Amino acid sequence: MLWLLLAPLIAQAELKSETKDAYQKYIFALEARLEAQDHSQGTFLWIDGDASRRQAVRSGNIVTEQINSFPVPGGMIQHWIGGAFLPRVTLARVERVDQDYAEYAKIYAPEISRPNVLAHNGDHFVVSYRITKKNILTAVMETVHAIDYVPLGAGRLAIRSRSESVRQVDDAGTGLERVLPEGEGSGLLWAMDSFWRMQERDGGVYIECEAITLSRDVPFGMRALVDPILRSFGKESLTRTLEAKRRAVLSSE
Repeated sequence: MLWLLLAPLIAQAELKSETKDAYQKYIFALEARLEAQDHSQGTFLWIDGDASRRQAVRSGNIVTEQINSFPVPGGMIQHWIGGAFLPRVTLARVERVDQDYAEYAKIYAPEISRPNVLAHNGDHFVVSYRITKKNILTAVMETVHAIDYVPLGAGRLAIRSRSESVRQVDDAGTGLERVLPEGEGSGLLWAMDSFWRMQERDGGVYIECEAITLSRDVPFGMRALVDPILRSFGKESLTRTLEAKRRAVLSSE
């Protein structure tokens, strides 16, 4: 019965130019806000904006929150922010683990597999990897990301990861596996960008991430059923990523 109800969602969808343009407009506006935040003395970290939030991460918890996004024609933006605290480590150690892309298949398994550095020049990387997201529905994507590490001085670092390509994989892991052209498929994931801020202080490193994804719009009449599934893709993926990064850094030498 559930699959019958979800059939309209997993049917073919097309990424239209107006959807992609609206998403890019959202990202450009976000980047302008982050640029100001990166150079702020008092509001660099979202974690610091609330005392209970800061206490939660200092106690070992991971905190997340959904950020309201504006509607886009033919699509849906999911925008989440989350943070954690890594005790007794340095920013250099976090960055070293973060740039060890060959280990991503171990650190972030099973969501990330087949990592490959396509280009590297100083603080700029182009990296590809396969992403598998599961929550009732399963989405497998071949992705390419342009990643920039931006030192901000005073123990601060920003990381900007923009998806250059997101292509759906049909029948993944079988002899019928096929990577679709970009913008084709079920539309469960069309774009994904992430913006990290890190600060070394208080005997460790605070890390936080804003993760933004673009997917197809939910068909009329299905939102009460499907919205929680799509929201869980963002929330659970961000939480797992923060947990995995913290575990990898704390276990590194």
